[in-house]
Parts: sequence; C-alpha cells; structure tokens
Amino acid sequence: MQKIRTFIAHPVPEKWKKALSDKAEMLNHNLQSKVAWVKPVNMHFTLKFLGDISETDILLIDSVLKQIQFKPFKVNVGPGGFFPDPIKPRITWLGLTNGSKEICENAIAIDDGLEHLGFDKKTTPYHAHLTLGRIKKQAKDNWLELAEKVSGISLPECTIAEMVLYQSELTPEGPIYTKLKTYTQNG
Repeated sequence: MQKIRTFIAHPVPEKWKKALSDKAEMLNHNLQSKVAWVKPVNMHFTLKFLGDISETDILLIDSVLKQIQFKPFKVNVGPGGFFPDPIKPRITWLGLTNGSKEICENAIAIDDGLEHLGFDKKTTPYHAHLTLGRIKKQAKDNWLELAEKVSGISLPECTIAEMVLYQSELTPEGPIYTKLKTYTQNG
C-alpha cells in the first residue's frame, strides 16, 4: 500500500505570502550562509506533522479533524528568532503577537484527537511560528542582524479561517504541498 507524507497546518494568508516574497532579498542581503528560504506558496503554520500514512489513515484522520471546532482568528506578526538557538541556528522564524494562543490550542486539540489513532503526542511545548528559512550551510554571519531584520517585518493583520491536511512531496527543487482536505469553522 502506498504511503503519503502528510501534515496538518493553518495556511498563511495570501497578503502575507506576497509581502514576505518581496522581503526575501532583504533578508538574504549580506548573508554568507546558505539559507533555503521557504517559497511563499509553501508558507504555513504547522499544527502537526504526521509523516507517511496510508490512504485508510486519511479517512480516520479526516473524521477526527472534522470534530475539531475552531473559530476564525486574527494574526499579527511579532519578533523573530531561531531554532534551536541563535548561536547555531538551523531555522529562522517569524513569531506572532496575536493568534499564537489559538494556533497552540488547535495543535493541542489535534494532538489529543489523533492520539487514539496511534499518533504520538508532542512532549515539548508548542511554539506558534512561521518558518522563513532553513540554514543549510552555516558561515560566520551576524545572526543578531538577521533576527533584527526578521523582527522588523511589518505585515497587515489577517484572519485565519481554515485548517488543512496537506500532502508533502519532497523533490530536488523543494517540497510540493497539495491540499488533501480543508476544514473551516463549519467542518
């Protein structure tokens, strides 16, 4: 049986994708490290990575996700940062001032709902963030300067009104995400 690589996420509002696409060159300016910037079309707030699952699993996951109630909520950008830390960063991200609580609550509800299907619950605290780039080859860069650039990004307040079960296909040109199921406040 064929397995499908999947994850659940809130899509990033289109207004943000356009604005972040315009800012990519500014973020990359003067960096010597090789950073794989997330393509705007692929930007999302991850709620749960599921890994490789069967088509039968999709039906079971779909029945759980239909039961999760969430209301549309506003998001505003906040300061940025790095995972795991600014000394040896692997990921640069943009935080939120509004919407973080709702995203975390939705991630916990998904975790709780999928546990009985055999999916492991997250054991570390969830941190709502938008991944901007993955540092692939690190050089001696001023990561504090990049953090200041990321934290200085201004985006319009937007509303998140859907949750999506995505398929993730890994290719040499980068991942391709396909919406398998979309969920709104009405299921």
